[in-house]
Amino acid sequence: MSEGHRLHEAHIEGPIDPAGAFTIEPRPAPAGIVLVELSGELDIAAAAEVRNRVDAAAGGHGLVLDMSGATFVDSSMLKELLRATAELARADTRLVLAGIPPTVRRLFELTRTAEMFTLADDRAKAFELLDG
Repeated sequence: MSEGHRLHEAHIEGPIDPAGAFTIEPRPAPAGIVLVELSGELDIAAAAEVRNRVDAAAGGHGLVLDMSGATFVDSSMLKELLRATAELARADTRLVLAGIPPTVRRLFELTRTAEMFTLADDRAKAFELLDG
């Protein structure tokens, strides 16, 4: 094989996240409010853990899902968010989605579900909505 046709090995520097990587982390919040930070690719792999967090928050004053770190949301997570809205409403617990990135907001617009959620620009605004 001539030098010009040799395959070259590719090297990638720095940390690489595996496909579908996500985190779901509780964060400190005012009394009566549960704050959960959702980051990365929110797909079917993340849905069960989000469901557990939502179910645990039922009966409280409010749940804030901070989605500012979300890079992707698929239809299974959208379905889970819609389920959470209905379930929490039955438990008299308010759900606020905070920090919605443009790509996720576009999904809400395309599926005409944006009006089904209470949206806030960030955590602070979400806490204000729940206090009011």
